[in-house]
This record gives sequence, C-alpha cells and structure tokens, in this order.
Amino acid sequence: MDTGRTVTDNCLVIDSPQQLLNCHIVTPFKAQTQVKAFGTYPLPADFAVSATFQNLSGTPYEANYSAINDEIAPSLGHNLAACGTRTTCSATTTVPLIAPVTAFLPRRTQLDLRLTKILKLGGKGRLQANVDVYNAMNSSSLVAVNSTYGPAWQHPASDNAVGGVDPILPGRLIQFGGRITF
Repeated sequence: MDTGRTVTDNCLVIDSPQQLLNCHIVTPFKAQTQVKAFGTYPLPADFAVSATFQNLSGTPYEANYSAINDEIAPSLGHNLAACGTRTTCSATTTVPLIAPVTAFLPRRTQLDLRLTKILKLGGKGRLQANVDVYNAMNSSSLVAVNSTYGPAWQHPASDNAVGGVDPILPGRLIQFGGRITF
C-alpha cells in the first residue's frame, strides 16, 4: 500500500494576477493511494497459480471552458491581449470551471492471473508453460476523459489526447506462453 499528499504552492506572482487563480493546489491522500498485491501458490503435479491485484486511484479531470473574446471583454473592460488593436477578434482563453485535482474518475481495479505447469525435459532441460489472464474481471474503467467543457466533456479521451494511451482499461486478454531452459 502506498499513499501520500502533495502540495504545490506557486503563489509568488509578480507579473500576472491570473496565475494566482489555483496557485495553491493540494492533491489529497485519496488521489495518491495505491493498493497492490502479488502472490504465487504452488499446486500438486508441478503446477503453480499466481495473481497480481491492483487498486489505483482515479485520474483527476478538469472542466476547462474555452471562452471567446466577446464573452470576456465586457467583464475585463477591454479585449484579450492576443487581440492587439484589431476591432474584430476571435481569440480565446481557457477558463477552469473546476479547481485542479479536486474531481477524480472512479478508482480502478485490475486482477491478473497466471497458471504455470513445469515439465522436465530430461537432464537439465525444463519447459515452463503459462496461461495468463490479464484483467480477469474484465473491468472497463476509464483511464482518461476529455477535460474540455462542452458536449464531449467526461467522454473517453481520444488516443491522441493522452499520448497514445488507451482511455479505457483494455479488456480481458488470454495469453499462452512458455520458456525453455537447458
């Protein structure tokens, strides 16, 4: 079991008062608690069964609204800086609707199993045959969601948005394998 709490404090700001928004961020214990277990149990006839259990905290998500200049200018009293001196401006800025690390996806649990049979091949030779079942409970937990507020908010993130990582825990997988030693 592993847990912790992280405090990020970046509130000494000189040039940009906007940076004071969410400058003190506390990541709670529940967001960093992991439970992992591994075990192997020998069975008769040179069989063994092993399991790996993981229970991980859910990934934090946000609700970021992309506000256009026309929505922001009345409250600022002027256009966004990106507009410069143009009279019509399509510049946008991101407005966080949820403070960072305060909302989390549900915890995800995964169980992987292995059945091993050891066969002696005469002399010093050995064959270890394995049957692995990954995600044995076939959990479909979300790993990443879209954080842009709008119609697709909290839907599974596209593969490109999370660096090629699948946004949903991959389904049950059965693998046959082995190892020969001599």
